[in-house]
Amino acid sequence: MTLLDDLERHLMLTQAELTQLREENARLKQQLAEARGSTPPEAEASDAQQSSFEFVEPKEQAKPERESAGAPQPPPSEETNPEPPSPHALLAQWYTRYPKAFFKGHTQPLKVGIHHDLAEREPWSGKLIRRALANYVNLPRYIKSVREGATRIDLEGNEAGVVDAEAARHAAEKRAQKAPATPKERSPAAREDKSRAKAPKPKKKAPTEAGEKAEKTPTDVDAPQKQLSLEDKLLGLQQKFQGR
Repeated sequence: MTLLDDLERHLMLTQAELTQLREENARLKQQLAEARGSTPPEAEASDAQQSSFEFVEPKEQAKPERESAGAPQPPPSEETNPEPPSPHALLAQWYTRYPKAFFKGHTQPLKVGIHHDLAEREPWSGKLIRRALANYVNLPRYIKSVREGATRIDLEGNEAGVVDAEAARHAAEKRAQKAPATPKERSPAAREDKSRAKAPKPKKKAPTEAGEKAEKTPTDVDAPQKQLSLEDKLLGLQQKFQGR
């Protein structure tokens, strides 16, 4: 009996707590409705849908990110980072890319500061562009074209100033350095050295038979000396035998 009484008492307490919670829930709903005021039910429904969408959307967006992270990425293409060409190869490309500025035959002086225009159009480093440009402007035909008053051109072949006196003088100095010296321009010292190099060397005389005999035969002065010495030896030997 005591156990049954305890269970009934516990059940009554639980029901009382449940009733109290329901009343509190109803009171909170009433306060919420008063706080919202005159909000139409359609707006409430849209707010509820929006709130539910806000909670669902991140999950849907996270899905593609996971899929993209798991998918293998394609290797980087070689076109994004191409290997830079040599200065000569780059100059060969310019003959085709800028045919109105770079010529293989008759050449015309280029615009001052044209390397800046090339740097804006070319994907290569400034150092490579300057080296390729140096290969072109140091060609004999280009140096020959740089004369005072000659028209300069840009990459499109348009006029871009003229060659001044200083640039023409610098080009003339380059031409003088590269041009071979003519026979008239050679110094007298160089001509003397050349004549000395061409002069034949004196030939040695072949020894004659008379000279060879003269070298082999003793002189007249030496002969008596040798004979006297032999006689002295004989006399000395005779004196030794006589003394014995």
